[in-house]
Amino acid sequence: MLGIQQKKGDPEKLCGRLVVYAKITPSASKDQNAGPIPFASMVRNGILAVRGEFEKNNSIKRFLQHEAGASSVDKGISDMIEHIKESGGELPEGLDIDSFKDRLEELSSMEIIPVPAKIMFYDNEEEILEENADIYYIGEFSGMSQAHLCITSLPILYQAKYREQQNAEEQSYINELLSQIETDGLITSKPETGEFLPGNGNLLTFVGNLQELLERQVVPYLLYQAADEEQFSTSLDRFYAFMAPYKDQRDVQLIGKTLRRLRVNENDVKERSRLELLCRKVSAMYHEKFEQVPEIQKKLSELDL
Repeated sequence: MLGIQQKKGDPEKLCGRLVVYAKITPSASKDQNAGPIPFASMVRNGILAVRGEFEKNNSIKRFLQHEAGASSVDKGISDMIEHIKESGGELPEGLDIDSFKDRLEELSSMEIIPVPAKIMFYDNEEEILEENADIYYIGEFSGMSQAHLCITSLPILYQAKYREQQNAEEQSYINELLSQIETDGLITSKPETGEFLPGNGNLLTFVGNLQELLERQVVPYLLYQAADEEQFSTSLDRFYAFMAPYKDQRDVQLIGKTLRRLRVNENDVKERSRLELLCRKVSAMYHEKFEQVPEIQKKLSELDL
């Protein structure tokens, strides 16, 4: 559109980090320091660029998991469901699912003031393309005023598109959260019916401790309760679909391969250790406990020495 090229990133899944740049002809940047806006000082090696950080850190999921404490929301929801179980299926007094949903949607749709982008300096395009961001090139300009207008307008459009995508994910998260509460999916699996994962969503909509889910529900079901190869393969595919949003799919595939080996020989000590470490690693990554990952990875590497 309008000659704008997305040089890096997926337009259907914006990451919330943006770099926009334009090329400025040498004549345009001459004598541009006069006046209230020193345009020429914004250009380096013929490149005018801005960067913006628009990640929605106050999304419902982040608010529940981080602002309210990493474990408090899980415990709160678990306590709520435990109360439902103990009281014979009734909701706790004063809790109304529709009101709860309205409150979640209210938090999700809170208006946010657009965040401005800031001028950045790059020596060349190759340096720009190394950035971990969605990157847009808006063309070459002979007029600094026009270039400045375009390069500061695009981040506003980007924020609108990014938030629209985030809102769609938020709605999916709200629906899955309510589904997990209503079906008791946050407390226990129902292995006799083949339901070893909560709800119908994936890792993006999961609420709870991932390590506990893997060690208490997923691994026991796939290792012992999937009766034959057909059921195991079908259930493993369901697990892969659930874990699809996980960044390093090699870890997920390795969990599947390790489970296959243990179904052949459940007493393989090395494979049991590998499975335990892999569960810990993916959980640490999911819960952003990145400081735990190097030690876990070291232990995984030592298994193959």
